[in-house]
Amino acid sequence: MLAGGAEVRALRYQRASQDKKEQGKSVHDQGVLNVKEITSHGWTDSASFTDNDRSASRHATKEREEFERLIDAIQTGKGDVLVIWEISRNQRDLSVYVKIRDMCTEVGLNFWLVGGVLYDLRDKNDRMMLGFQAVQAEWLADSIRDNVLRGIVGAAEAGRPHSRVTYGYRRIYHTRTRALERQEPDDEVLIATAPDGTTSEYTRAGIVREIYDKVTSGIPLIRIADELNARGVPSPQGTKWMRGVVRVIALRPAYIGKRVLRGEIVGDGIWDGIVDEDTYWASVRMLKDPSRKTTRAGRAVYLLSYVVPCGVCGGPISRQLARRRNWSRDVYSCLNKRCVAAPMDLMDEFVQRVVVAWLLREDIYEILTAQAASDAEVAHARAEAARLRAELEDWRRLAENGEVTAISFARAEKGLLDQIAQHEARASEAGIPPVLRGRIGKHAVEAWAELGDEVAVKRDIIRLVADITLLPAGKGSRRPFGRHRLGWKWRFGEDAAGL
Repeated sequence: MLAGGAEVRALRYQRASQDKKEQGKSVHDQGVLNVKEITSHGWTDSASFTDNDRSASRHATKEREEFERLIDAIQTGKGDVLVIWEISRNQRDLSVYVKIRDMCTEVGLNFWLVGGVLYDLRDKNDRMMLGFQAVQAEWLADSIRDNVLRGIVGAAEAGRPHSRVTYGYRRIYHTRTRALERQEPDDEVLIATAPDGTTSEYTRAGIVREIYDKVTSGIPLIRIADELNARGVPSPQGTKWMRGVVRVIALRPAYIGKRVLRGEIVGDGIWDGIVDEDTYWASVRMLKDPSRKTTRAGRAVYLLSYVVPCGVCGGPISRQLARRRNWSRDVYSCLNKRCVAAPMDLMDEFVQRVVVAWLLREDIYEILTAQAASDAEVAHARAEAARLRAELEDWRRLAENGEVTAISFARAEKGLLDQIAQHEARASEAGIPPVLRGRIGKHAVEAWAELGDEVAVKRDIIRLVADITLLPAGKGSRRPFGRHRLGWKWRFGEDAAGL
């Protein structure tokens, strides 16, 4: 082999895992060294295969496309010697090493040049030495993985941030050691340029707060993304906003200062939240509500399309244009069999009047908060309020027995009463579906009017509070549109059947 000269066909392979600190050889360096070895022996550089940013361990998640091409070249007899810088560049999985070794033996590629040393697979001592290197490469890969996982878990338990900086935050590092000192909301003022050339100021932390405010107000994700794009605000990736990106932000616990590991909240982070916990959990409940998956609210134009089904066949209704000679009118009509139809303007007006009247009821607040009595967040807030009331009773008992001064009791009482009020308000507010907050009771009429053309929010409210179906008018009926045309059931409260 050493005397074969140019007749010897060399197959060389280079690989590097992600190596941000450049502690290992790059694929370029490996290639240079491999070519140097091939040239020094006068062999022909028959083919080169390179996989960059690819792991070779048994825990790898990415395919090595060039490695598969190398295997094909070996199987088809296109080489006489395999040239690699070290065994770990080829693989870090012992089973893969054995497979390649046996394959090379079968096709007659008996020589491996590893780090400048030529090995003959037909020699038991050479096979043993290569085997030792393969075992060591696998052990080292497993050790690295264990250390990385240990570091990740340790960082999570300590509440330290991991990986990329979460959008809306910035990290401050020590100028000399580069050690992380803190993570804080990114309130640096930036300039956004809209497609029409107009400019506006924004901060990344402010965009996060804006997203949560709009999500909890019932604004569809696609609308939020469109508005940000219209202002020219770049997404976290520096491109256009998509509804999926907005959703990820609105569901990320990091924005309430929580550390996540493998998709689970494992504790408090060492940073402050950008939004409060009530707002975050309201956003989560809003986006994970199963009813939102039945329609595409962000694309909705008409108030009741695909919200109110046909009362005959159960199919969807949508807006249609009815024509009669010189007359035309928008109607809601069954898409499946045209079982039912009703004037769109009259039906929209009737449904809105009934829903707003229901939201005006004095008992709605109590009904809605009672529905959420089993909610974990509500239960926690109520339990904390009960604990504080018990603590207040202990203070009162100590004051009555003269064990604390009246001034000390007065101070403790004031602080505890404030905390009790806060937790009770939190429990009460948490029981209200986010889209209804600020839109029930005496404010219902005004709040509904303020929605204006926000059709998507109105649809969410209607779908949340009532199950409505459109019923047939009856053959030959000339009665004007009214209650008899709708099957109606409220989704909250005992009096669910009536209007």
